[in-house]
Amino acid sequence: MISSDVIIIGGGAAGIFAAAVLAEEAPELKVLVLEKGAKPLAKVRVSGGGRCNLTHECSDIRTFVQNYPRGGAELIGPFHRFGPAETIEWFEAHGVPLVTLDDGCVFPQSDTSEDVINALLKSGADIRTNSEVCRILRLLPRDNGAPLASLGSKVWKFEGGFNVKLANGEQLACKKLLVATGGGAFIEGLGHAIEPCVPSLFTFKTSDKDFTALAGIVVEDVRVSAPGLKAEGALLITHGGVSGPAVLRLSSFGARTLAETKYRFDMKINWLPAQSEEQVFQTLEKFRAASPRKLVGTWSPVGLSSRLWKLLVARAGVDGTREWGACPVKALRHIAAQVSGFVLPITGKNPHREEFVTCGGIRLKEVNFQSMESRLCPGLYFAGEVLDIDALTGGFNLQAAWTTGYLAAKAMAAD
Repeated sequence: MISSDVIIIGGGAAGIFAAAVLAEEAPELKVLVLEKGAKPLAKVRVSGGGRCNLTHECSDIRTFVQNYPRGGAELIGPFHRFGPAETIEWFEAHGVPLVTLDDGCVFPQSDTSEDVINALLKSGADIRTNSEVCRILRLLPRDNGAPLASLGSKVWKFEGGFNVKLANGEQLACKKLLVATGGGAFIEGLGHAIEPCVPSLFTFKTSDKDFTALAGIVVEDVRVSAPGLKAEGALLITHGGVSGPAVLRLSSFGARTLAETKYRFDMKINWLPAQSEEQVFQTLEKFRAASPRKLVGTWSPVGLSSRLWKLLVARAGVDGTREWGACPVKALRHIAAQVSGFVLPITGKNPHREEFVTCGGIRLKEVNFQSMESRLCPGLYFAGEVLDIDALTGGFNLQAAWTTGYLAAKAMAAD
């Protein structure tokens, strides 16, 4: 049986970063990273369209964590210890000059994720690819390292390490174990409660062909809502449905609620959230009085694009070729209702470009966020996507990976 001081399951951002920190903090330790796939850091490689949006500018931690639908409260303390500023400092100190864009996203100056990957792999960590873990057992020292039983739901009173069994039948042993990857049946045998995993951060499909015919239109400030949910921001009409920050925020914060609907629901769009429906109506009335000879379907009094305006007028049941002066009050009410509460049938979801984000994982109250160690089993640590933590797009998910991987590594090195 091959033994190590530390085994890290998962060759993603959190796992490899933890290995890099361990190499610097405790170079005497023997650390082994097990990656199920053919290459480590696969998601880092495609992050930000291959540019790697590795974090986000932060002026206040409590504002920063508002970008985390799950895990924000737990991350306040960790981000104060190793947050965006420390992440930027670490990568620049390891040969990756960074640039912060106007929207706060932080990228390598080179605009390639390969620089980030090279910096992470410089530690020389022992990484074994194509190594799928299928089972983990607790080792009891009084039995000469023999694996006796899988982890239960109680705290073990002894420190004997772990036995890690691979899908190819090989068995490995370690003193400390860091799980930094989502999925895998072995997680269910760790004695921890697991929150259900469902997609997060996705765009929506619609069957409304008249709506998708407007593909390419962007409205900078809208309010979108679903049963029990709402979000604001920019919205983009696509060839298949809707995207943009407002939609992504709705899908992230409502990930579990929307999963229960099987992604079939009516989404309401308020195209002018800064105004009430009554205020929109009053604007239409004033325009009717000021421009009675103009055509209803041609002139938008509220600043929306002409193509979108024509659709709203049609959905209100109003003849767009009619002059404004001949438009009755009832028709104005119907148009105002469409501006403030356009109903779009949602028939499914799409992944957001190259982002693959899920919510779910190890229940957070069972983890000590000072060290990322399990509260149920000493010597067992968690970081990255195995935790029930996820965030909006913009470098926030990677920041959670860097932070949790760093704290786990520091704790293991100090022990």
